[in-house]
Amino acid sequence: MIAEGTQQVLTMLYPLYKEEVYRRREQMMRLTAFGSLGLIAMLFALLLSPLKDRLTGFDVLVLGIASLIWCGLFCALILQQQFRHRLAKQVLIQLEQALGFYEDGLFVENHALYPEGWKTAWLGDRTVILYFASLWSLTGLLLLSLLFSS
Repeated sequence: MIAEGTQQVLTMLYPLYKEEVYRRREQMMRLTAFGSLGLIAMLFALLLSPLKDRLTGFDVLVLGIASLIWCGLFCALILQQQFRHRLAKQVLIQLEQALGFYEDGLFVENHALYPEGWKTAWLGDRTVILYFASLWSLTGLLLLSLLFSS
């Protein structure tokens, strides 16, 4: 059993880290949404522009590079948030272990409060692939539109 002072500190830290984990996940979703909206806006601006047939090779190159930079920037920001999310998740699991959430019989008779698989389930999280796929797909559509508009 842990000392009462340590228990209080862990009990105070637990909701803070749990909120941090959720906040980092939400930030990754927001970055994906914002990056996607920017790419969609660029795509619609290109497709609906009456001047799209007058784009020079240089214009296409600049717009293509801009869309790649936009996509790369948001992918890098999402990776940064994923790294911070994973760090917070590791600390959260350590706090849960210290508080006994994975111990049989401590909170629920003959069972642990949290299933054992939760300790490692986050390692298989592949949502960042979905975030990247949406950004890359939209960037690809924009690049294709640029190539076929010139």
